[in-house]
Amino acid sequence: MRAYLRRFAFYTSLLWHYGLQRQKVEMAYPADYLINIGINLMYSVVQLFFIWALFYRTPTIAGWSFEQVVLIYGFGQISFGYFSICFFELSVGFCDYYVIEGNLDRPLLRPLPPLLQLVMENISLRDITVVVKGTAIVWWAFANMHPPVAMTPAVLLVTQALGITGALVYAGVFLTVASTGFWIKDRTGLTSPFFSISEAARYPITIYHPIVQLFFTIIVPFAFCAFFPAVFFIDAAHWAVWLALGPLIACGSLAVAFYCFQRGLRVYESTGS
Repeated sequence: MRAYLRRFAFYTSLLWHYGLQRQKVEMAYPADYLINIGINLMYSVVQLFFIWALFYRTPTIAGWSFEQVVLIYGFGQISFGYFSICFFELSVGFCDYYVIEGNLDRPLLRPLPPLLQLVMENISLRDITVVVKGTAIVWWAFANMHPPVAMTPAVLLVTQALGITGALVYAGVFLTVASTGFWIKDRTGLTSPFFSISEAARYPITIYHPIVQLFFTIIVPFAFCAFFPAVFFIDAAHWAVWLALGPLIACGSLAVAFYCFQRGLRVYESTGS
């Protein structure tokens, strides 16, 4: 047990130092750093304005109030923020940078698990701001719901735990998609369409056709990144079965991603240069 704890502490320390090093590199250009954060905030403002515009003429949409939809959106931001810290850059650039350009050779020659090294190389502490932004949106939604939900320390912890579970689902899906780059060598990869699909899952899934609901809960389970974490505070009893499946879906998504990555390593070919 002590050996596992020491190894966990060692890997955690590596992740932290890799993240600090990357943060130093990004902060070498402070104007660009602040502009990126500002653009991210403006993007959320535009999306929230779009949600507000939908509710401008009607109090509810398919039984969902404005505050409830904002809550779902906020949880989506928290989940995506945690995902972005460790996996976003890796998912976007894996096929181009690591597979096609042959930069995967370097992690394969080091005495550490290759996937762990890829995560460490692409960690981005800057995206903690996305988690903070999502938490603020959730806090506002809690305060304006009927009845309101008090943001106590316990509620805050549950909120972050649900967000981390959603982030693991994101990680599993996007790492699985990124791993297809071992076989489909395309510089743009297949991740961009899935990012667009994930945007649609930040709304109540009950507004969609049953086939689409099945797609978001079983096939590509993005509903566990925003919708189900939110309904934990809206109507947990009605969705109890799906809420209980959340951790299992997250673990299953990661297991599939790890399997695809390991299978892909078997067919990986270096550039030969």
